Amino acid sequence: MIKNIIDLPEKFYALGNVSIYSLLKETGYFEIHSKVTEENIIFELSQYPEYVDHWLGWSNDKRSGGWYFQVKNNGKYLVGHYPLSEAFKQMEFNDPKEACAAFIKREIEEIRLRHIS
Repeated sequence: MIKNIIDLPEKFYALGNVSIYSLLKETGYFEIHSKVTEENIIFELSQYPEYVDHWLGWSNDKRSGGWYFQVKNNGKYLVGHYPLSEAFKQMEFNDPKEACAAFIKREIEEIRLRHIS
């Protein structure tokens, strides 16, 4: 299931006419969201490091507020939330997989919570 989660941006762009919500739901994440940890995601990204770039692209393509994932000129990776607030502090990472996992977990949780009735 984690492999399907880290593959979401690629599937989203390949299919073109499907919502990220429906793709995330198909992974089974909603049923076991509390068991999916950043550590699980880091492990999977270690197997498929190319997905870090896919998530950087996903973050760069976002046009509205929410979580973001960026690489800075100094080689550090940033994860934060826009608009900025006291509730969401920007985080800085040296390891791209750790930063990406932090972003993925927050991004998919925001998607899940946005659709709870």
